[in-house]
Amino acid sequence: MSFLKWFNPRSNKYSSLPISNPSCVHLSPELFQNSLAKRKKLLQIGLGTVFSILLLGAIIRQSALPRSLTTAQKDYGWQDGVPGMAGDVSANPNQETPTEAGGETELEREKLGWTEAMGWKSGSDKGLADLGEIAEQRYILNVDAGENGTREYFRRLYDFAVTLPMRLHSPFLSSLHDHLPPAYIDALPNYPNSQPYLPSMVSYKYIHMTDKTFNPQNKFIQSWEETNSKDGWQINFLDDQQAQGWVENNFKRSDVEWAWNFMHRGVLKADFLRYLLPLVHGGVYSDVDTRPIRPIEQWDQLNTEYLDLTATDGPSWKTALSTHPAVVVAVDVDVHAKQGWERYWPRPLGICQWTLSSAPNHPIFLDAVRRVVNASHVVQAWEEQRDEKITRLEREQPWGWSREVNRLQKLERNEAMNVMEWTGPGLFTDSVLAFLLSRYNVTWHRLRGLEHPLRIGDVLILPITAFSPGGEKDFRAKGPDSPQANVLHNFRGSWKSDGA
Repeated sequence: MSFLKWFNPRSNKYSSLPISNPSCVHLSPELFQNSLAKRKKLLQIGLGTVFSILLLGAIIRQSALPRSLTTAQKDYGWQDGVPGMAGDVSANPNQETPTEAGGETELEREKLGWTEAMGWKSGSDKGLADLGEIAEQRYILNVDAGENGTREYFRRLYDFAVTLPMRLHSPFLSSLHDHLPPAYIDALPNYPNSQPYLPSMVSYKYIHMTDKTFNPQNKFIQSWEETNSKDGWQINFLDDQQAQGWVENNFKRSDVEWAWNFMHRGVLKADFLRYLLPLVHGGVYSDVDTRPIRPIEQWDQLNTEYLDLTATDGPSWKTALSTHPAVVVAVDVDVHAKQGWERYWPRPLGICQWTLSSAPNHPIFLDAVRRVVNASHVVQAWEEQRDEKITRLEREQPWGWSREVNRLQKLERNEAMNVMEWTGPGLFTDSVLAFLLSRYNVTWHRLRGLEHPLRIGDVLILPITAFSPGGEKDFRAKGPDSPQANVLHNFRGSWKSDGA
């Protein structure tokens, strides 16, 4: 078939104008070549015009952006209320934020936002010693890094959640599904009320507190209300009797209610309650011997670093990030190089639990509750074994049996597990770090020597100065007058007189 026979029928198909019969057309070669040349020239001009328009638009758009956005691949920086490389937005977007040492090197700036999977390493100038295998063994995460560990972590929480009262199934299970990494979205069943954005802690304006009885003259409680009431926050105080009723009402005939009633000491129940209240209602929990230095809604507004989540959430991770975090917690133990630290603290890097906060239904707090229940079963099993041994000795009466029975009868539950591990900061630290490892592939090493808030997905980790200003010299926390300080703990220590 000739070119004209192929070309003209197809021209007819898309043309609204009548054309002559192809058999009557006599097109000269010169005219045909000229026509092709003109079409080629018009095509080149059209493509050149389109390219010029696109280039001009890109130049205009680029010149209008702050510098922190144009260098995003290098410093992971955002602007105007979203992730920034390091520091508050200033009038000069090109101004670098200096450190106390007189400024950061280019390499140190590039570390901001890096995950451990992306090659992050702790700065050598922070005086952080290698604490060895004993430090690693102190953590009881019960989860491995990688896909299998992530799937096991979320499945474990799912299996625990379905044992709780039916009305809690939907919020807890949908939250678990919403927190799954994008690559493992099939690890749990889907739920119709899943949310495109995870909720923020500051949307739940409760300040939970508890004590044996309410003291209206407590100046610490008053200071929390005075500092935060203008932002809509309200105190939710529960004395021992009210706490008992709240647990029975919300967790009736569940392992949570059993564990609560199994606990023989007020300090254990106070610890348990500080995980349960944020899990169900959201908000802030703080001990009655703490005092706020600044309002709650200013906790995440100073020099926040945003961890790059490309490795776990893909290159579009920023679009799914909520403005405010769902969980806000702080470091309270940060061993740098102190010898013999293991005699004083349950973990070399610990998370504070005299003040903590969360949106409701978060996996961290669900896991903390699960761990408390499991620890209670461990103590129960220890008691049963002790009692069985006493019964056997009394029945068989071997030599020296009376003295051994007397010794066993004096053993208390803290011989099986102390408060730090049963319900206290050791357990809560493990709950936080297990989530960070399973969800974002971040370990406790990434939090050592932290000098500014670190946003990891929907979790904000505040530096030790935030809730523990001053204190142990080796931790290098700044004083209460630091702009990073948010809460001051009076360390009433009433739990120590409770048989710890």
